[in-house]
Order: sequence, then C-alpha cells, then structure tokens
Amino acid sequence: MREIESEIVPAALDAGLGLLPWSPLGGGWLTGKYQRDVDPTGATRLGEDPQRGMEAWLPRNELDRTWRIVDTVAAVAAEIGATSGQVSLAWLEAQPGVTAVILGARTVAQLSENLDAASVALSPTQLERLSKVSAPVVSDYPYGTAALEQRGRRLPGGR
Repeated sequence: MREIESEIVPAALDAGLGLLPWSPLGGGWLTGKYQRDVDPTGATRLGEDPQRGMEAWLPRNELDRTWRIVDTVAAVAAEIGATSGQVSLAWLEAQPGVTAVILGARTVAQLSENLDAASVALSPTQLERLSKVSAPVVSDYPYGTAALEQRGRRLPGGR
C-alpha cells in the first residue's frame, strides 16, 4: 500500500475498506467542458438536462470551490500535455485505497481518452496541489473529532 503522507487518513482506510469510485469525472465537470457562468448546451449531460441530479449546473456553478478545482485540474493538464479528464482520473488512481475506477464514457472517443489516463504520471507536487484544492469540506468521518476514540472501541462480545 502507498505511504500516506497526509495527517488526514481517508475514512475508508480507517475502516479497512477499499474504494471503487463511481462517476469519477463528476458528470463531466472534471473534464473541463463547462465554463463559469456559461449555461451548458449541446450533447452533454448538462446540456441536455441542466438540473440533472447531483451534478446539476446551477448549484455547482455558484460555488467558487468548483471553479478552483476545475482551474487547478486544467493547469496541471496544461503542464503535462494531458486532458483535464486524464489528470482527474490519474489523481484518483493515485489515492490510497482506490482499487479501481468506474468509467462512465458516453462515446468511444471518451472511453479512449479515459483509458489513456493510465499512462499519465503526476508528480508529487501536482498530486499535492490537486489534493489540497479538492479536500473535503466536511468534518472528520464519522461524527467529527468526537468519534476518534470510538473508532478503536471494542464492543462486548466482539473481537
């Protein structure tokens, strides 16, 4: 297993679980296809249905955090001559506990581009930049800092 340099240990690792991330490109948000304050159009998920579920246009467009992440991914992609989608998938694959990534390509071209992410190498500095900008904004899992002492607690009758 890769060495974890961060002080924040992902919750799945704490629980001894592997991760199989679904929708790793956030419904297209991490491909760079959307632009701030420009309503999506055309044959994209949000172009066809801007209110589509978790990746709906309006709530994400209004968050500065969304655009900081998108801009950082695009900057790293430009540095290494890759696409934003490839950088996003390469970052995800580099995360401890990730056992595989479920791709959601709609076209053969998208699938080919996604598969090419396997040859993208991100430097430790690039990985750190991407991790910092996308760090979760929720409290520690589960139940915040009060749960730290509960994580190792043995229940009666347990091992």
